Amino acid sequence: MTKLLKVLFITCLTTVVFAQEKKNPADNYIIKRLIICNDNKEILMAKYGGKWSVPPLRFNKSETYNESLDALASNMGVRISSPKLAGVFSFKYSYTTPAALRMFYLAKYTGGKIRPLEGWEEVKWMSETEVIALKNESVYSLMASKIIEDTSTLWGGAFYLYKEEDTVLYKILEDFYPLR
Repeated sequence: MTKLLKVLFITCLTTVVFAQEKKNPADNYIIKRLIICNDNKEILMAKYGGKWSVPPLRFNKSETYNESLDALASNMGVRISSPKLAGVFSFKYSYTTPAALRMFYLAKYTGGKIRPLEGWEEVKWMSETEVIALKNESVYSLMASKIIEDTSTLWGGAFYLYKEEDTVLYKILEDFYPLR
């Protein structure tokens, strides 16, 4: 009888644990950003939430990096060259426990007519100077500016994100450094 109760208890406990895991699966994702340059040395920028930024993509589907970046470009109405990794940055947060990676890719515009994605206010081409001038707007603009200033280097860095009221702010934990 004792053995039967132990087996029943372990079975129930296992069922509860697995049911919770299925109910609340981990959302494992990476945010990728695509820096698209045209022949006029302009960068394709997206405005959403009132701020300009390099177009982002939440990567959590079963697809390759290139497939996901090509789909982002296609959804914006453009065709691009094969994307190249340009930066890998890590984030720590004061308001959540998971670590996060942010990856930036560089691609050349090869054609098409730009259009905003759902939820975006606008997309447009900006000069490199205009994009670099935005570097204090957000941590993402800072990272994009560093990459645009030197596209020959694969950049790394680490940032700490925290909130003050409704604003997300950041501190540099590890300043920009070459990964290769």
